Amino acid sequence: MDIIQFDINACVLCALILMTAIAHKNVRLSQNRIFLQLLAILLFSALGSLMGGIGHNHVIMGVDDFFSRESVMFVSTFIYMIFHVAIPVCFYLYVRTVLGIDLTRVSDVLITFAPLALAYTVLALTPINQGIFYFEKGMYHRGEYMWVFYLVAVWYTVVSVNNIILYRNNIRMSVLLSFFSFVILALAGVIMQFLNPHMKVESFFNAVVLLMLYITIERPGDYIDSATGLQNDHAFYVNASIRIKRGREARVVALSIDNVEFLDNSIGYEATTELIEQVAHFLDSMTKSAVTYRMSRDMFVIMIKEGSKITHIELMEAIRSRFTAPFNTSRYSVVLFDCMMYVSWPDDVKNTEELSRILTIFAGKAGHRMKHEVLASSIDLERDVRRKVVDSLLRTAISDERIAFKYQPVKTVATGLFDSVELKPMLESDELGLIAPSEYFDMAEDNGTAVPIARHIIEVCFEYMKDCGMAGREINEFALPLPNAFLLMRSAAEWIIEKAIKYGVDPSYVTFELSERTLVDYTYSLEENMHALNTAGFSFMLMDYGNGYTDAEMMLEMHLKEVCLNRDLLSSAPMSDKADTLVKCAVEMMKNLSIGIKASGIDSAELEEYAVKIGVDKVQGFQLARFQSGAELIGFIKGRREKHAGLLL
Repeated sequence: MDIIQFDINACVLCALILMTAIAHKNVRLSQNRIFLQLLAILLFSALGSLMGGIGHNHVIMGVDDFFSRESVMFVSTFIYMIFHVAIPVCFYLYVRTVLGIDLTRVSDVLITFAPLALAYTVLALTPINQGIFYFEKGMYHRGEYMWVFYLVAVWYTVVSVNNIILYRNNIRMSVLLSFFSFVILALAGVIMQFLNPHMKVESFFNAVVLLMLYITIERPGDYIDSATGLQNDHAFYVNASIRIKRGREARVVALSIDNVEFLDNSIGYEATTELIEQVAHFLDSMTKSAVTYRMSRDMFVIMIKEGSKITHIELMEAIRSRFTAPFNTSRYSVVLFDCMMYVSWPDDVKNTEELSRILTIFAGKAGHRMKHEVLASSIDLERDVRRKVVDSLLRTAISDERIAFKYQPVKTVATGLFDSVELKPMLESDELGLIAPSEYFDMAEDNGTAVPIARHIIEVCFEYMKDCGMAGREINEFALPLPNAFLLMRSAAEWIIEKAIKYGVDPSYVTFELSERTLVDYTYSLEENMHALNTAGFSFMLMDYGNGYTDAEMMLEMHLKEVCLNRDLLSSAPMSDKADTLVKCAVEMMKNLSIGIKASGIDSAELEEYAVKIGVDKVQGFQLARFQSGAELIGFIKGRREKHAGLLL
């Protein structure tokens, strides 16, 4: 008598998993569809096995009429065999889909479906009651062609395991264990049922492992964006890496929606989310020749399917055409501004890592705003690598003593004396050499290291001024850069004043250099600190004037002592009438506002002559004096003073 309890449990377990899976309507992964197919196939296989067991038990109990023995056994065995053969096939397809392996080549199709076709051919041409399973004298018997189905099952098991091993780095350990568990437990169930056909445990073992697959893989949050139902960035990189590893073309169009933060503040977060969901729906339904992924709140990636005839130009034109019309919410009608970039492998990137870096830079690249398209070739990956090196150095710059303090003398045009000094706290790197503060200050503000680095720079500078006794002697001004993040602290002014008192530094000799970013970040806290420092006697200089953002009204509120002209604008002025006019207008305006003007980057006698001619107050550059160490600086200043005095005599 067959033990049908295991088949009953298998049917119940599969039905419960099926009901739960159907409830996840927002899950739209391709692997989810195959999972549902695997689940349905296993359910029908278990039902066939259950029907056969019930029929067998009826025969043993003496119900030996034609319907009970022949029809029930024929139908149940046929159903069982049809779907039982499909289980390893569907599992193999499921493994391939989870790993992101596409079925595109003819060889792939043959490897996948030829064994299945063979099995079904044998099943169709062989009498079931003799060739596969048949019942005789109250016992199940295996027919002569049963070995074909075992061979097919072994084939799919081998190729599935091979794929799992080959692409194991692309999936989590829990998924990997679930895949292997399916193979091992299914094999164990087959062996147990082979040794004792009446146990009928194979379907139950498969159902248990199917439950494990559902728990570990079919979770929407792993590969699905919950808001839109699209595949997420994790799914994209898994699929892209598989395609690139297999040496197949990868064509990607990245789309960024501009001003999402502005929309959040103006029409509200919920309305903006509704707009983004409309964009997602449009991109997903636009074509069947591409798959859309949502990488972040305002960024999507469309990967063109391999072998598709659609070009990226056609795809981008269709997107651009739609974005010319407004997207409508329940309350608003908004025209969204989009920016796109096309990336392909192997033309633009060499591997998945480069693809990830290009997309990351595109997502955070402020310079792509107000452009309809960015070229992948315009993104400097070497600069991105440099940024990562600098970012890593900044985190341990103080403890590893990576900041080298260099001093560059500044010449006053009116007296011809080097009576000012600019501090250059250079970041030392074994790979990149010396890195200027103009490069690493912004990164320090982004990664949170700007405040401790600023404190270190100020304290070292004040201590140097005290030890050398330079204030009031050879040097009239000591300029040092100050990141905005430090001035945004409420206690910044108090801390600086305390350190000046501690080291006996006269504030009137200290000028803090501010970047043009200060004009953007000019808030109450920054204004309050600058006012307190001005009152205490410290001065401020705006660097790189003529580049980036400039607000004249804020410049007046900041009570600047000096501005430093942008070196690129200044160097082009002698050769460009427009640049010459801009520079002269800037100098005249500053003089009318009683703001001093410094020209930096003077690397030739001709440029120094031009700067003096237009009326700047101070000049600085390698043409005049190179960077000095702390020990060299005083000697240089004294030597130049003596030389200047000798010339006067």
